[in-house]
Amino acid sequence: YIAIMYPLSSSRFTKEYGIITITSIWILGILLSSVHSVHSKAEEFSGHDNETYYDCREVWPDAFSERFYTMAIFVITFAFPMCVLCFTYASIGWKMLRHTSPGNADIVRDEVQLVQKMKVVKMLATVVVLFAICWLPLQIFLILHWFRIEFTDIETEFGFRVYMITFFVCHWLAMANSCVNPIVYCFMSENFRVNMAQLFHCRMRRNEAISPFHPL
Repeated sequence: YIAIMYPLSSSRFTKEYGIITITSIWILGILLSSVHSVHSKAEEFSGHDNETYYDCREVWPDAFSERFYTMAIFVITFAFPMCVLCFTYASIGWKMLRHTSPGNADIVRDEVQLVQKMKVVKMLATVVVLFAICWLPLQIFLILHWFRIEFTDIETEFGFRVYMITFFVCHWLAMANSCVNPIVYCFMSENFRVNMAQLFHCRMRRNEAISPFHPL
């Protein structure tokens, strides 16, 4: 984002700055997750088959602390990143669409560049939509769970199966977001495919010019 929006200032962000940023993100994630080790315990509950099961649940001293942490997690892990993605990718797409090549107008060249720009904009929009699709179900599930809003009766066999399937599907979707972006880039960005081929020392034939715009 900084390299595209503020190219003259991007040189200040060195490798050391990147390492510090990544380390800070990891530390923040560890601190947020460490709360579970203090306020979680395995609670017994009876399933539809009268068997005893254990569910790892958060135990808080009062309802305010629980809801405050729940909403903080929602904002930090979903709402804020979603807003950042929408703002940065929309800014990148808008600047690319407004960008014009120097020199005299060339209809053929301008049409080719417009097609390439639209491909990048579609790719950025796809990344944002996939982030929402992958993470929103889990966020809704956790909010319902933390606020004790029962969406199914786990005392019945059908309700228990619905709960377990929903639990795993929501978590699988969220974890899948970690690997979908490279797949999107591979199918929608020729630059990404070419760079990956060069990374693995492969030769690829290209029948059309590569876009000069680098989305990420």
